[in-house]
Amino acid sequence: MKHPLLPERPLSISPTLASTVGLEEAVLLTALGDLIPFLPAEPYAGRDWFTATGEQLYLLLPFWQAADIQRVATSLRNQGALMLGAAPFGSSEVLKFTLPSEHRRPTALAQTPAPSRTPAPANRSANTIAPSWQPDAETMARISQLGIPEHFVREQLPEFVTYWRERAEPRHSFGSLFLRQVKSKWEAFRATAQRKQALPDNWQPNNDTLRKLADEGVPSTFVSRGLQRFLDYHRSSGKQSISWDLEFNDWIMEDWEKQETPFIEKRKPTAMTRDWQPSEHTWEQLQRLAINPRFAAELLPEFIYKWTERGGHSARWGELFIEYAREEWAYYCQGIEKNPVAKPIARNWQPGGDCLSHLVNQCEIERDFALSLVPEFIIYWRGQNAARKSWDAVFVRHARHQWAERNKLAIGNSYGNPQDAHNSANQRTRDRSIGDILTDTNW
Repeated sequence: MKHPLLPERPLSISPTLASTVGLEEAVLLTALGDLIPFLPAEPYAGRDWFTATGEQLYLLLPFWQAADIQRVATSLRNQGALMLGAAPFGSSEVLKFTLPSEHRRPTALAQTPAPSRTPAPANRSANTIAPSWQPDAETMARISQLGIPEHFVREQLPEFVTYWRERAEPRHSFGSLFLRQVKSKWEAFRATAQRKQALPDNWQPNNDTLRKLADEGVPSTFVSRGLQRFLDYHRSSGKQSISWDLEFNDWIMEDWEKQETPFIEKRKPTAMTRDWQPSEHTWEQLQRLAINPRFAAELLPEFIYKWTERGGHSARWGELFIEYAREEWAYYCQGIEKNPVAKPIARNWQPGGDCLSHLVNQCEIERDFALSLVPEFIIYWRGQNAARKSWDAVFVRHARHQWAERNKLAIGNSYGNPQDAHNSANQRTRDRSIGDILTDTNW
């Protein structure tokens, strides 16, 4: 039922106003301007104050909830376009406001007390992030001083806004948070880029790579022919890589699987099975990449679960596992590099946005499942009073273990070398306590 004084009518938004204060802010300010003629004025301190109830605002703005009205009103107040004088709308559902005089400076427009209240000192309240949030000029200038390209900064913006919109947590300054995230991402990007190199002029595959290809049934003559094409292509492509031996192995195997060679029995794609184990050659490749065997072994449950659920077939499960382990190891190392000083876990600790993104996208662990582990994780580590450099890295490992538990997958748990890992399938991860899993830092 419509309010008798508020027949539904279109809101006409000024483009200039929207470009000045923001689109949502312009909508609310226009709605309040339309509502003022129907509201009684309460004179106080030389101004006319107006009180809009939740019922009146919801009739005008049915597409918003209380939290939205509070957020946008706070943004208008922070910009000096509106003065507020009541408890937050989200709790009171009352919006007491007045429009500032044109001669008043915006910096003086902090939250003003209601006419019936004792005046309180002005302060800038925290507010949640707006969908159209952009870093201000000061934040961009500070980022620029770090030597970070603007295109890289803009690439981080959608993820940052989405993350804080989902958390819906008010903050006094999103600019400082954004600066920290961009700096962290840039350092991780540079650390990864520094480990990559162009193909050396005199590069040749090492003996281990050649032996592995021979064990896969690839003739040496085929490898020799593929080598020259590999060298010609990558010297002109400008590509960089952490391991050119792995690149070459993948190149040759992809070509080999495409060949029509009826006189040689080729490998056939097979389905992933719950008892799958990497070959010794796979473990050797992981060691050459300086990936700790225990770390790689703990990745097996989620890797197996992912591919059994997908029902995929491949003739290169070993190579897929190496690539998966390499990405996980890089994430773990970057977390340690970014936090040189070990610190105890905070009482209100939460996994970062890139941590949750890594668990969901790379590990394919359900977001709600990962978040449900946080309280127990904090209680355990606060009880241990231990310090770690990257709690995100520790949490990723804990989440992987619990995910394997939930899906009843098992792997060996005491791999001192690749041979032990290959032979210890009867020793199950779930036989270890949570404390053993979390405190094992042998790498």
